[in-house]
This record gives sequence, structure tokens and C-alpha cells, in this order.
Amino acid sequence: MPPKLTDLEIYEFAQNVLSRITEKLSETYYKNLNGSLTLGWSEEPQFNAWAESHTIPGQAPNHKIILNYELVRQLYRDAEGFCAYVQTEPVLNLIKNAFKNHPHDCLPRCFTLESCIKNMFLSALTWVYYHELGHLMQEHGMVRNNVVGSATKNTIGEIDSHAKIPLTGRAALISHATELAADFEATTLCVFSSALHFLKESSDLCDAEVFTGNIYLLTCSLACIFYRFNGGTAGAMGTPITGSHPSAIYRIEIIAPHIYELADRLLKENGFEMTNGRLISVVKQAADLGSLYYNYSITSASEKTIDLFIKGFTNRPEFKPYSREIVNIWDEIYPTIVASRRFGIDAGLMQLTDAFRQFSFNE
Repeated sequence: MPPKLTDLEIYEFAQNVLSRITEKLSETYYKNLNGSLTLGWSEEPQFNAWAESHTIPGQAPNHKIILNYELVRQLYRDAEGFCAYVQTEPVLNLIKNAFKNHPHDCLPRCFTLESCIKNMFLSALTWVYYHELGHLMQEHGMVRNNVVGSATKNTIGEIDSHAKIPLTGRAALISHATELAADFEATTLCVFSSALHFLKESSDLCDAEVFTGNIYLLTCSLACIFYRFNGGTAGAMGTPITGSHPSAIYRIEIIAPHIYELADRLLKENGFEMTNGRLISVVKQAADLGSLYYNYSITSASEKTIDLFIKGFTNRPEFKPYSREIVNIWDEIYPTIVASRRFGIDAGLMQLTDAFRQFSFNE
């Protein structure tokens, strides 16, 4: 077994990683906009992160991202726990049976066990950071305030996903849509960063298998994150929409195709070939195992195993009413989102495809 990091070592590691990312973003984007991006930490004992925008409309961006140390600790312990869980005999048997058509190793062979834990943690940590950055890039605080009619709150927190008094009406619609939009920004930045490191940089690590292995670990971590941000449950999928965050299962279903389509594009752009079918099965197995781990190892599962697995939207007619509301509200606020977004990768802007729209509105 690899050496176990202490909580303090985890905090120091996370601080170093995110401080470097913040400095790079500040130099690359915020300096040119005469704006500022700062990183903060909280000792509150909750799994939480949040984004603060003090931007005045029409002026330079003034942004801050805050993470709880407890969030960082749990992300690392989840990586340790997942990597141990998927090597148990019941899970190995499940992979042989449930994924028998396209089985993949429970952990990427291109990494040692220690590297799997480290890379899964780094993927989770940077994804949470980029999710909060996504809120700030698109000024979701302003978007929510402008549309809902409030002018007092430009802070967006993840712990709100299981608040005692849930959002309702248009406030809930806008919150759900902008959470999905932040998921897209974060996932895009993570996949592009992985490609930059494993496909473009001149090193022995430049390899399609290593890149795909890192995508696998990213996807595993997202399932854990989505459940944690939903208070450990799958979350309701009913309409009218209530609360601040989409269900964990919905978020996994909508982000998984974005991951494998983006990974496929970046592999081809960098001269690597891999069948799209293999990428799809890699992402599916990773998402399914992440959901399985969280529901059966961290909590007492209330969902049937098959309902935790990715099925694809066409096989989830129960998603239609919810999806229609997301499409309608996203189309309404999209022009404001585009006008507010001053930098970012084009693929980071959430695009609801024709196929998704057809699924949502065709009975």
C-alpha cells in the first residue's frame, strides 16, 4: 500500500496546487482585464466550496474562490477509498459480469496505485475549483440576481444543494441551469488540462493510454463529488424544479457524453487514434463504479444498482419533463451568459444539442 498522507499533508498539497493555478489564471486572464482572482480557505467542518463575485457591472472582474479544508480532506479520502474498493473481489466480479462486453481494468494500469490515488484526487480538486471558476467566468451570481430580481447575493455555494429551505420557481430553474453550466466549464478545463499534460508536453508520459487513464479517474471522481454535493443522495428529478442543484444521476448522465466527445476530439487533434466506442465504455465504467462506490461504500444505498448506472438520455424518459424546463430557461438566459463571459474555451459553454432537445420535447 502507498504511504498514507496526513490531513495536514493533504491541505498543504492542495494549497500548493490551487495557488499555482490561481497565479496562472491571474497572469493569463485577469491581468489583461485589470481584474483580480484570489483563493481563500475555510476551517468550517463541511464539504463545501463557494464562489464570490464583487464585480461591478461594466467594470473589471473581482473574483474569489473559497474551499473548506474538510472538502479537500474528503476528496483525498474518497480517492483512497475508491482505489481500495474497486480492487475487492465483489467489484472485480461485477466488472466481469456487468461490463462483460467492454470491460476495462478497475484502475488504469499505466499508473501505480499511489499515482491513481494522487491523480484521482488532483482531478477532483481541480474540478471543484474550476466549477467555482465557471460560476465566476459566467457571472452566475449576477445572472441569478438579474433574472430573479435580487441584488444582495453574489455568492454561490455548493452546500446550498441540501439547504433547509429549498429554492422554488424561477430561482430554482436558474440555479439548476447555471450549476449544469458550471459543470461544463469545469469538465472542459479539466479535460483540456489533461490533454496539455499528457498529449502535448514533451515527455515520456505523452501517450493516449495515459491520457485516457486520467480521464477515467476524473470521471470516477465526478460521481463521488455529485453525490456529496447532493447530501449523499441521488436527488429528486421531479417538476416543478425545486432546490439549487440537479440530481447526481442527471449531472452524471449529461456530463459523461461531453467528456468522451471532448476526449475523442483532443486525441484526434494531437494525432492519436482511439475508437469512440472504447472511450464511451471507459467513461461509462468509470462513472458507474464511482456511483457504486459512493452508494455502497460511503452510504447505505437506497437506489437499485441498475438505476445508478449510466443509461443514456434516450433510456431515461423520466428525465423529459425536467429537461424541457432546463432547455427553456437556458435558452432564456444564454445571451446574458455569453455577454458576461470574458474568457474561456469555447467548448466550456454549455450547448444543449439538437438530439438533447429532440429527446426533451418529443413524447
